[in-house]
Amino acid sequence: MANKYKINITPVATTAITTVYTCPAENVAIVKSISVYNVHASSPANWILKVYDNSATAAYIFRGVTSVAAATTQEFLEGDKSTLLVLEESDALHFSTTITSANVFVSVLEQDRT
Repeated sequence: MANKYKINITPVATTAITTVYTCPAENVAIVKSISVYNVHASSPANWILKVYDNSATAAYIFRGVTSVAAATTQEFLEGDKSTLLVLEESDALHFSTTITSANVFVSVLEQDRT
């Protein structure tokens, strides 16, 4: 059972739903951080993070953030909110935004179950 620490960086250049992380086959992922940077020079953004549960074949809103200022970073797992997120094989994180310039950083520990 091997552990791998990873960071997955996804530039988002669309307002469509974007998959920013998928838990690999035969793995469990412990997500420690999901940070998003609003790259836009002047426009605020609204963001929605969803968790896709492969076993239920459905995506659920995890958290929404509104009016994030330009050139600002927002952490989705912080403070009195959930500070860890566990994903199973083929579960995924989906991100959507009202602007076309954001960078999503997902820091994760993957545990191989084989």
